[in-house]
Amino acid sequence: MLPAARADVIGLAVLRADRTVQQKVGHLVEWLPAVGEDCCLCTLLVGMEAEMAALSDGRRDLIALSGVRAELPGLDRPVTAVVLWNSDQSHYVVIAMPDFTARQAEIMFESERRARRLMEQQLEAANSEVRFASLARTRLRLARDLHDTLVHSIIALLTQIRLTRHFLATDPARVSDGLAIAEEAAVNGLTRARDAIARLRMPDELGSDVEGMLSDFAQQTGAEVSVHIDDEARIALQDHATTVQRIVGEALRNVEAHAKARQVRFDANLEGTEAGRSLLVDIRDDGRGFDRTTSRPGHFGLIGMAEFAELAGGGCTVESSPGAGTLVRISLPLTAPAMKSDHGAIEASKR
Repeated sequence: MLPAARADVIGLAVLRADRTVQQKVGHLVEWLPAVGEDCCLCTLLVGMEAEMAALSDGRRDLIALSGVRAELPGLDRPVTAVVLWNSDQSHYVVIAMPDFTARQAEIMFESERRARRLMEQQLEAANSEVRFASLARTRLRLARDLHDTLVHSIIALLTQIRLTRHFLATDPARVSDGLAIAEEAAVNGLTRARDAIARLRMPDELGSDVEGMLSDFAQQTGAEVSVHIDDEARIALQDHATTVQRIVGEALRNVEAHAKARQVRFDANLEGTEAGRSLLVDIRDDGRGFDRTTSRPGHFGLIGMAEFAELAGGGCTVESSPGAGTLVRISLPLTAPAMKSDHGAIEASKR
């Protein structure tokens, strides 16, 4: 055993029967007291007197200490120490060897700590992404609300101002009427701006009644509006109330400002696909339409409609051509509550 101790494979110590340290070989037993002192004076062995007495009386064969650690140079991992009699029971022998089990446990704990730190870093990164996405969504929302209110109102005012200037040069008697219309446009714009501010102060989930929007549109414009909503689509409309409200609102504003349509049709139903069921909403008008290939700088309504649908995990497409009207189609995924309710309705119909 001495060659192994000198090679630092094990540590070896010899104690007299009175527990006094007689010899130490190898740094793995440097945690024991100095030669000539009682081994139980070591901090790691305080309180072991009873076990040593049991060993000397023959009531124990050995004493095993697992995971012994000491703040000593070179001893950077736990060791297992075994105390036992020599063959003629004249001396105690202490054999110390690396504690591979404790080392493995230490490695596992360190791996767990590294994994926990990595997870915390990933969670922090995810939280940063969520905060950034929330900020980006808020900025998009502000941009859309500004477009839906101020831009439309300013365009209406600008149009009326130009018309009034034309009247000033050609028909001064109509200037007063033009100013009155401009004032009305300003009042309407202020009202819509206040509504937009109110929406910004409210949670996104508080959507309005789409059928109410369509009814108000019919009264304001005189257009004939038809509404067809399947019963199974109503819950999905409620779940996507804000998204549908914003897109439908923008589509109706375009119909009023540009299409000059006489008829508007709103359809909502559920559509089944390989990836699952989705809510399909169509807003169709018989207006003058427009060329989709023509660039419209400064107009962001169609872009905002597509972005709102994408934020809800769906899509929004616009089909139009001059003289053929316009179709706005919204496709939104069913949320879990809507799918559950729809499944319940199907089961009820089977019964």
